[in-house]
Amino acid sequence: MGSLALEQEGAGERYPNLCLAIRNLLLNEIPSDVEEGVKALKGLVEALRGELTLYTLERESFKLVAGADAGGQILPLASRRYAVVDALVYDASTGRRFFLPPLSLSFPYTISDERFRGIVAVRRETLLYETLIEYLSRDPEVELILVDGPLAFSNWWNMRGRRGDRRRLIDAVNGFLNLCRERGIAVASVVKRPSARYLIYHLGLKEETELPDAFLLLHLLRAGERTGLFSPREALRRVVRTAPFMDALEASIYSFYCRLTADWSIPPIRVDIPDFSLGLVDEIADYCYWSSMWGGIPLPILRADEEARISKRLIADIYSEIVGRVGRLLGEISYLAPYWGEGRWMGTS
Repeated sequence: MGSLALEQEGAGERYPNLCLAIRNLLLNEIPSDVEEGVKALKGLVEALRGELTLYTLERESFKLVAGADAGGQILPLASRRYAVVDALVYDASTGRRFFLPPLSLSFPYTISDERFRGIVAVRRETLLYETLIEYLSRDPEVELILVDGPLAFSNWWNMRGRRGDRRRLIDAVNGFLNLCRERGIAVASVVKRPSARYLIYHLGLKEETELPDAFLLLHLLRAGERTGLFSPREALRRVVRTAPFMDALEASIYSFYCRLTADWSIPPIRVDIPDFSLGLVDEIADYCYWSSMWGGIPLPILRADEEARISKRLIADIYSEIVGRVGRLLGEISYLAPYWGEGRWMGTS
């Protein structure tokens, strides 16, 4: 009994030492890993810089450009999971915004969290392309549309959500691309935080390095440089037999990476382009560089992202209003109890 009491009394005194142990662990381990990795990285970068054809980005090339992005947020109640998704097109030449009504989704907890988030992700991207189709139905004056997110969909997307939802997303992407092809509108999608290894696969370096494309290119590219084009689908087929989601698209998708800022902490972006826009690849790359005034992100994408983002603060404010309305109408608000641990940001603790 005395020993247990001694352990409990000493717990508070030992806790700072635990923090110190964690600090020392990371302070020693990560720099050691970096030192080891830098040596291998330098050799690989030097070899690739002599092997790859790199292009310099220079001038403004489009006047009428729109950016599109989608957003989403989850409202986790103890009774059910709720989510809301939205999408918006920002016309950079006029400052006008176009959007369709946002969508709400709700599912019981009998569906796993991973599956629920997959359904939300697929429905969010579907709304993005359906919004773009509706935007184009208004015959806007636009030369280039920049879409936030991939057109070179990884195999991850083939496992997300439900089959019907995936089919709807594919139909929406194909519908959008076909409209742009018919109207002579250039299209490019921008992946702001790429984690894929398509270029690594394309170059046959899968066994040479475990690094993702973006980190390797952060050290290889200078600000204002881009790589040449490559096919993510063919690159993926070097390591797996099929690329179901990319195979379902009616346009062939090609990609390049470009570094839009000298900031050491911001990796290059990946730009995906459908085959009918390949004749404008230089102009698209130049516009991305010219318009990336902050954070290494093209301005139309940045503005669309700001407008479409659904913050936790907004959802928390709306949740407070829901609690008030339900309380007035029903006199009972316990059904709105938040999922355990979520009360702090939802304003209930």
